[in-house]
Amino acid sequence: MMNNQTLIFDEKKYPITWRFNSVDCSLSDEDKYKIIFLIKDESKKLWDSLFSFNNLMEIKENYFLLAEKKDLDFDEDDKSRDFFVQKLQPTELLIFFWGRSNCAIIPSSILIKAWSDFFYPSDDDCIVYLVNKGKIIFSYEETFFYGNILTNKK
Repeated sequence: MMNNQTLIFDEKKYPITWRFNSVDCSLSDEDKYKIIFLIKDESKKLWDSLFSFNNLMEIKENYFLLAEKKDLDFDEDDKSRDFFVQKLQPTELLIFFWGRSNCAIIPSSILIKAWSDFFYPSDDDCIVYLVNKGKIIFSYEETFFYGNILTNKK
């Protein structure tokens, strides 16, 4: 299969972009131009300003209040997309973290459109931070968690 898209991200500068350079990425060049990747050091600084843990396995009970837990099917993109439509529709910008060292600022419409290009079933450290909403979405395999960040982070 050949990639018909012309925009190729610099994987040395932004290691996570291999996902978006992949031939099976569903995003158009127009969509890709709307994604702002941060370099490793800036990603870490942003993560540290938002979260009091270094990875999802360290999240404390008093940091996150679960509102919904849902299993999504990566083979049923359209059906599973409804979860993101419901949770992200009123939010314009998101910060998507693939762990502490990789992140991007993206319009919510891009994540809604191509959520499975951002999340993979094997991921265990992805967090979507809803800017100015005090909410996050994260996943473990095919289970997605949505809820509120509690004000007492530490």
